[in-house]
Amino acid sequence: MLEYYITVRYNNPTMKKLSIALVVPTIRSLDFLSAWGDRLSGVSLYVIEDHKTKELKTPSLKGTAVFHFSWEDIRKDFGNDEWIFSRKNAGIRSYGFWKAYQNGSDVIMTLDDDCFPTDDELVRGHLDNLSYKAPVSWMSVYPDPKHLYSRGFPYDVREKKQTVISHGLWSGALDQDARTEVVTGKLHEKPYPAILIAVPPNMFFPMSSMNLAFAREITPCMFFPMMGSDPNGRPWGFDRYDDIWAGVFAKKICDHLGLGVVSGSPFVDHKKASDPSANLEKEKAGLTMNEEFWKRAQAVRLTTNTPALCYRELADKIVFPRLPYFTLLKKAMKIWAILF
Repeated sequence: MLEYYITVRYNNPTMKKLSIALVVPTIRSLDFLSAWGDRLSGVSLYVIEDHKTKELKTPSLKGTAVFHFSWEDIRKDFGNDEWIFSRKNAGIRSYGFWKAYQNGSDVIMTLDDDCFPTDDELVRGHLDNLSYKAPVSWMSVYPDPKHLYSRGFPYDVREKKQTVISHGLWSGALDQDARTEVVTGKLHEKPYPAILIAVPPNMFFPMSSMNLAFAREITPCMFFPMMGSDPNGRPWGFDRYDDIWAGVFAKKICDHLGLGVVSGSPFVDHKKASDPSANLEKEKAGLTMNEEFWKRAQAVRLTTNTPALCYRELADKIVFPRLPYFTLLKKAMKIWAILF
């Protein structure tokens, strides 16, 4: 079994063994996990099945503890508040984040069920990213800022900002929006050499949940807004922006708290399972809102000093359109924040 170590941040300079969780939402077979083999050894797997009850066969992976949940588990844990978690949408993975947090996970990772290994070491790569301290005020001109500072880069701005979100990338099918994909067709990329970008302060990025890891401390910011359907099968009216909008909220709060976000390696091989024509219909309602969503988050002035308090404050202060969905989203964000 692999063992991973990292410096415990903020108030404890000692070293400890990390508890690492991998959250996978799915409605399909979990056979793709067999491709990962012992790469997930020592990691706890949280399968979030997007069905009323457990229908899928739970995989048996050497050295990997497996926790398997479905809608009935959400209902048991949250009762009348179960509606805050998406159904028929991969945003249901937020429930897995909560379970992993409950179980004491230090690092929470998530993958989609159409992502396969490349030569990159997925777990080690994300842990290396989360142990990286990014510079402030200056940006590296090299695509590997962990190791390369070019001439003239001030020493007193290096290694200042603790990274809490590691956004991995993908080879194979790119994570395009459906409108672009319908026009261009599916674009496929070969794996890049190792790269890493520290996302600058006051800038957002399209956070994809296909290949993502984050530190326990930032879990209060990792609620994925309701998409797809509610528990009774009624459409929320928006779809496929759950990870994007969660990324806007998380980046806003990370900037306020002086925490770092990186994007790049490790890569996964994305063998896209979804249909672009169906995705185009799902994305249509949110397309216009997405153009201004980040601006509404950016306009909020935060004053609190912890991720959970910031998330609650953001829910209170952000000005959304006067639509029932956004009234409920504010309520859901507050329910989520209170968990922490």
